[in-house]
Amino acid sequence: MSFFDDQDPFEDILRDFFGRSASPVSNSEEIISGEDDERIIDFIEIRDKLFLVFELPGYDKQDVLVVVKKNEIEIVAKKQNFENLPDYLSRKLNTGILIKKNLPKSANYKKFNHTFKNGILEVCFEKIK
Repeated sequence: MSFFDDQDPFEDILRDFFGRSASPVSNSEEIISGEDDERIIDFIEIRDKLFLVFELPGYDKQDVLVVVKKNEIEIVAKKQNFENLPDYLSRKLNTGILIKKNLPKSANYKKFNHTFKNGILEVCFEKIK
């Protein structure tokens, strides 16, 4: 099902931005059976700010790295502390994730900040004026 009809020029933009580009980061070929690792990403634009919101359940603040280079944002999450975690969850979080997205042209990649709380990463960019 399409967000807009097929003739809408924004359909490709939405597909590119929200398309499936979250991929596991791993040194091994191990895959946890039945896993569909698509991440939820919200894009919010208000006045002079752009927000990207990523759901990263199971990770802590020290597990997440945010890198911004010109028109691209890269999120790397890999669990550091495995105390009190079941084996299957430890394997999944140790594998980690890598998310790369192109930023909108209106995002000022030099002026951003991010917060991480309860598995939610919020990255805020100032808009180019």
